[in-house]
Amino acid sequence: MFNTITSPKVSIIMPTYNRAAYIRETIASILDQTYQNWELIIVDDGSDDNTKEIVEEIDDNRIEFYKIERIGSPSKARDIGLEKANGELIAFMDSDDLWAQPKLEKQVIALQQYPGAGFSLTGGYNFKNPDEPLEYFYKQREGIRYENVFISCFKSEVAGFTQALMLRKECLAATDFFKKEKPLTEELILNLASHFKAIILYEPLFYRRLHDTNYSSLNWAKRHAEGLEMIRSFKSSLPPEVFVDSLFKSYINFGEQYLQRRESRKAIGQFFNAWKNKPFSIIPLKKMAKAILYAFKK
Repeated sequence: MFNTITSPKVSIIMPTYNRAAYIRETIASILDQTYQNWELIIVDDGSDDNTKEIVEEIDDNRIEFYKIERIGSPSKARDIGLEKANGELIAFMDSDDLWAQPKLEKQVIALQQYPGAGFSLTGGYNFKNPDEPLEYFYKQREGIRYENVFISCFKSEVAGFTQALMLRKECLAATDFFKKEKPLTEELILNLASHFKAIILYEPLFYRRLHDTNYSSLNWAKRHAEGLEMIRSFKSSLPPEVFVDSLFKSYINFGEQYLQRRESRKAIGQFFNAWKNKPFSIIPLKKMAKAILYAFKK
C-alpha cells in the first residue's frame, strides 16, 4: 500500500442525477480502496430525490458535494468537477457503478512504472446483481498492454469507459477536449490516445451496473448518432480502411439497437448506411432481410 504523504493525490470526478438507490454503495467502493490519497468531487445535476442527504450522511472530509441547476449532461457535470480538481491524477466514476478494492492503487503503480504513459484503463464487466458478472470488457483478464492504442480504439480493441480511466492531469492541456461545447466521454479517451501512450490493465477492476435508468440506456440513439460524428471527426487521422470499418460497425450496431426495439424501418436505414460503406459485404443485406421479416410479423 502507498504512503499517502508521498503518493500522488487522485481526484475522482462523479456526476450524479437521482441516484439515491445506488450512490451509497458506489461511494463505499471508493472508501474501501486500498489507495487512500484521493478526493471525491460529486457534481449533482439537479437531483430531486434524496441523493444529497445520503452523501451528507457519509462522514469523510475527502468528499466534496456540489449541486447545480439541471443541465442534463454527465459530460458537462464532469467538466465542472474537473475545474475543482486538485489532484495530480484524475479518475472518473459514475454514481451507480463499483470499483474493485485495488483499482486506484494498481493504476497509480502502473503510471509510475510507465512514465511515458499519459493514461491508464482497466478491464471490467457489466452486472445487474453484484458479484454476478455478465459481459466482460476483454476476453483477456490479466496482463498489461503499454503502447499507442489510438488505432486500436477504432478497431473495438479498447473498452472506452471513463469509469475505467485514470489520467495525468497535465495531459488534459495537450488535448482539445475543453474546446468542444458538447464533449463525449469516449472522445476524451480518443483525444488522449491521439497524444499519449496508454496502459491497459486487463484485470477486471471496474464493474458497470446495468439498469433501466442508465444514462446510456435512456439516450442510446443520441449517443449512437454522436458516436458516428465522433468517428467522422477523426477521419484525417485514420487509415482509410480503419475509418470505413469503424463506421460500418457503428451503423450495424445502431441498426441492431433499433431492431431490438422493433423499429424495423429505422433499423433498415442504418443497415443500408452500413452497406453504402461496404457495398461488397453481405452482412448488411442479411440484416436488412431480417428487419423486413420483423416488419411483416408485426
